[in-house]
Amino acid sequence: MRHFRLIHRGASGPEEVVIGLDGARGVVTVDGRDEEFEAIRLPDGRLSLVSDGGRQICGRVRPGKDGDVEISTGSGVRRIALAEPLRDRLAHLGGDAEAGGGDEEVRALMPGRVVEVAVSAGDDVEAGALLLVLEAMKMQNEIRATRAGRVLRVEVEAGRPVDGGAPLVVLGSIS
Repeated sequence: MRHFRLIHRGASGPEEVVIGLDGARGVVTVDGRDEEFEAIRLPDGRLSLVSDGGRQICGRVRPGKDGDVEISTGSGVRRIALAEPLRDRLAHLGGDAEAGGGDEEVRALMPGRVVEVAVSAGDDVEAGALLLVLEAMKMQNEIRATRAGRVLRVEVEAGRPVDGGAPLVVLGSIS
């Protein structure tokens, strides 16, 4: 089963949406709730999703501007703020970094294997400091701090695989 992680930004704030696909069968997980469905591509290009509960959604999905997705159904066109975690994080980095306070959970943007952990709990780090190296798709990616802070927890260890979206490091404010 292939998994896709997306971030939905609605009125209640950001929430993770996970879509698992195995052929035409799939499951959508939002806020801990699963809904299984069957996806069918219709001859006119529309996509029909039929949930196991009998609910049906039929329409077209197109990428919109600024990470939005445009969904066209018989009841009209609707834009939904839905983006891949990396695009969402980059789009909202300025506001989060300026806020300064609070803990920041650094998560894996894709599945991979931790090659090196460069920090320990209790370490103070500057913005841009190397936290760890994650190997994904045969490339080594340096995961760096987006702001200065104190490492509260390291959730991974070198040599271990991680799933996309898995927590890696938690940064807090320097007291």
